[in-house]
Amino acid sequence: MYEDRSPDIKLCCEDCGGHLHKHGRYMRSVATKHETVQIPIYRQYCPACGKTVSLLPDFLVPWARFVTWVREAAIARRQKGFSWRQTAESTTVSAVRYSRRTLKRWWKRHLLRAAPAALWVAGQLVSSGFEGDLLRIYPAKIAPLPADTLRWLEKLLSVYSPVGAWRRGYWAFLNTLLPKAARL
Repeated sequence: MYEDRSPDIKLCCEDCGGHLHKHGRYMRSVATKHETVQIPIYRQYCPACGKTVSLLPDFLVPWARFVTWVREAAIARRQKGFSWRQTAESTTVSAVRYSRRTLKRWWKRHLLRAAPAALWVAGQLVSSGFEGDLLRIYPAKIAPLPADTLRWLEKLLSVYSPVGAWRRGYWAFLNTLLPKAARL
């Protein structure tokens, strides 16, 4: 969308509150299900404190090479019981395949971030006036495992947004809203 021109947005520095200025771009490799492509990542600079910020699209998180919907599809397959190998082979073509080690890292990160993301979604539901008992839908009341929190997050998301509302999955949508520590 912004191949040859920077997005026209006005941002303030998180550190000092000063206005950020356009500061060029760099090209970054991004892997989708079928190919690896180069996309521009635009930067902005704060002249007051000297900080430079990169403007990532909603389908990327910092340092992630694969687009969000590929990582989300991998985690969803893993939750359904696919093996590590089956998951890696079913979410990308062989030209852009990721390793089982990468998939295990994604799984571990998602387990760690599911709780803060679920609590954020639950807070949004409560603040919007939802009156149901959100804790009652938690899968395991005694000695819960991180996988139980993953299932709770999925249930909360189904209440928060209708199924199929986000063409590329929930993560791209959520990552634009979630606090940095809870991004999936």
